Amino acid sequence: MPDDGWTWELASTAEDDLGGLPPDDQDRVIEKLNEIVDSPWRDPPDYGEPLRNSPYKKIRVGDLRLSVAFRQGDNRLVVARIKRRGGAYTADDD
Repeated sequence: MPDDGWTWELASTAEDDLGGLPPDDQDRVIEKLNEIVDSPWRDPPDYGEPLRNSPYKKIRVGDLRLSVAFRQGDNRLVVARIKRRGGAYTADDD
């Protein structure tokens, strides 16, 4: 029987972003992702806010912004980028 629960994963760019954060911020991001996929009250896609001109949604974690995609076919939350608010919305991920 398949598991209907959600999981999360980091794209390689998000892994690099997370690795560059202080340990406290890393913990906050991981705790938030776990909270989202384990929530009995809301579906994970309900946490995402639209990003203008982007296929991604955003999730706020303090002053950090996560660019995410919700893969509803296999219940996966994929984190594409993790940035501080001031640099989260610039086109610098070439």
